[in-house]
Amino acid sequence: MLPPPAPPTVRDRLVRLRLMLVALSVCLWSVVMIVRLVQLQVLGRESFQRQAARQSERTINLDPRRGPILDRNGRPLAVSVDAESIYAVPQEIHEPDKTAATLARALGLDAAARRELVALLQRNRAFVWVRRKLDPRVTRGVRDLQLDGIGFLTETRRYYPKRELAAQVLGYVGLDNTGMSGIEYAFEDQIRGRAAKVSVRIDARRRPMETTEKPSTDGHAVVLTLDEAIQYAAEKEIERAVAETGSVAGVAVVMDPRTGEVLAMAGRPTFNPNRFNAYPSSRWRNRAVADAYEPGSVFKVFTAAAALQEKVVDPDETVDCGDGTIEIAGTRVNDHAVFHQLTFRDVLAHSSDIGMIRVAQRLGRESLNRHIRDFGFGSATGVELPGESSGLLRPPSRWSALSLASLSFGQEVGVTALQLTAAMAAVANGGYLMKPVVLKQVEDASGRVVKAARPVAVRRVIEPDTVDVLTDLLKGVVRRGTGARAAVTGYTVAGKTGTAQKIDGSGHYSMVDHVASFVGFVPAARPALVILVSLDTPRGEHNEGGDVAAPVFARIAEQALAHLAVPPEDPDRALRMVAYRPEPTAVAAAYYPTPSAPAPPGPTETTRMPELRGLSAREAATLAARQGLIVELKGSGRVIAQTPAPGTELEAVMTCVLTLSRTPGREGTPVGGLGGPESPPRLTSERGFTPRERKNTP
Repeated sequence: MLPPPAPPTVRDRLVRLRLMLVALSVCLWSVVMIVRLVQLQVLGRESFQRQAARQSERTINLDPRRGPILDRNGRPLAVSVDAESIYAVPQEIHEPDKTAATLARALGLDAAARRELVALLQRNRAFVWVRRKLDPRVTRGVRDLQLDGIGFLTETRRYYPKRELAAQVLGYVGLDNTGMSGIEYAFEDQIRGRAAKVSVRIDARRRPMETTEKPSTDGHAVVLTLDEAIQYAAEKEIERAVAETGSVAGVAVVMDPRTGEVLAMAGRPTFNPNRFNAYPSSRWRNRAVADAYEPGSVFKVFTAAAALQEKVVDPDETVDCGDGTIEIAGTRVNDHAVFHQLTFRDVLAHSSDIGMIRVAQRLGRESLNRHIRDFGFGSATGVELPGESSGLLRPPSRWSALSLASLSFGQEVGVTALQLTAAMAAVANGGYLMKPVVLKQVEDASGRVVKAARPVAVRRVIEPDTVDVLTDLLKGVVRRGTGARAAVTGYTVAGKTGTAQKIDGSGHYSMVDHVASFVGFVPAARPALVILVSLDTPRGEHNEGGDVAAPVFARIAEQALAHLAVPPEDPDRALRMVAYRPEPTAVAAAYYPTPSAPAPPGPTETTRMPELRGLSAREAATLAARQGLIVELKGSGRVIAQTPAPGTELEAVMTCVLTLSRTPGREGTPVGGLGGPESPPRLTSERGFTPRERKNTP
């Protein structure tokens, strides 16, 4: 039998305790390590990955290729071109001073810029920009130097091939490839596209190991309603007028009254958006939408429209013009000339302020205010351009005793050139206020239309009967009144002159400085164009609206009508003009009958529509015109579609729409309207409409 074990000594107990403590410590340490590993590898994985990426990767965002901006016929107004940029990897540059000196000579930098370049190359960075979007000649010279640590990346920069053309409408793009004004700013989201990304990985010593690139997505193309040819004519003529008259500034707006499409919007002085920072910022703004001014006598058109609509005056009624003076609330108002008694049509033709005041007094405050606001004054038009002014029109509750009189001839109201043009377009198109538009459509890189604008009739402002009477009065302004110099050979023009005194430094109307204007439409019987011309502070002996603005209207109209192939209102001349222009490039090549001119012979009962597809524009238009048809040409090239269809029995005064394309067998998008064949009916006065057109007019 074995003896019982000896009881553990104190020493044994201490050894066991120590072993237990060691084992417990190891277990606790293991638990801590496991928890820490879980925290690092699982819970904090994404955070540490991001931190590692920041330390080992450099991501560079490269600007995407902005989509082009095109005119209504697809001609480029703004494009993006490749431009090389120079970058540096400072860790690879062993002699920053020497490299900076060599670069400075190649780049043409001064001493201060050279010092900045030295500091840049000494930074502890994996990537720094040296210079961006340089001229190819400059980058070629730097590339030939073969400097260590210097690299090149291809970016894009904005280029405006027509330089100043439509600059204030297009706007400009900053160095970061972001639109800063105009269309470039308004449609930034559509034009910009998605940026490319270049990632540079570096090792522990911050040396680059590899580079990866994520390609960019090109921006959408924005197609405007502007017509390059009409825009050029408007800019050329407004620049000529500003130079000849010594004006401070000038504006011209051309609009299609049926759709509200802006065909041209020109302002002077202007700038070259390729070098926008070389011009004062005052030149960047679009005066046609941003500047509000007192319109003067052109505003009498809308006072007359209200009076005729409310039937408070008859066109041939005699109005007492007070021998050139009238007293209102103790204030004497003088006319620009002494008139005793004039018919209302002569009040408008000779622009009598006193005669218009007499008519406005019959209307009253509320009625005049209502009609003025219906024409769109006092509120923004909603055109797709930034910085639009709403103008200034106070409510009747804030009018003074003189306000009714002042408003009747265009004082105490602020308007923009675009507001005036849109309001006159409402007279031209038969009484509908159309929302002005500069956007035709937005297309993706494949040419697919992702957004298309459509004509928007805001409201009817005057009835067709009023339109007819007012148009007749406005024709008299040009035929025998103050607007005689706005006449265009072969066409009847309706319009109104204006000479608005400006407020001087003392708060009174200046006797020297004024704004000279003319706004009108042509051809008067069936208008294709509304044109406004405004000159700010013209100098010279003869500097009123009829002297300086009306001739500019005539010159712009003459060129635009020829470009659009709008025939003169004489049927014989109309046929000759259609035959003369072999391939019209835009809408509205049509015959416009007038009450005084007999229409061409209509078709007989057995006449049917001939086959015109495949013919040239000249051949097809000539054949159709000989059938007595109103011819409208859309596009350019050969006929690919026609309305009516071949074989259709023809009726008197039918409209023949010929769609043209330079691509055989492929129907192109019609140029003349927004949205193609589903566009709403053309809005115009009922005179000159076929029965079918009149029925479909809103």
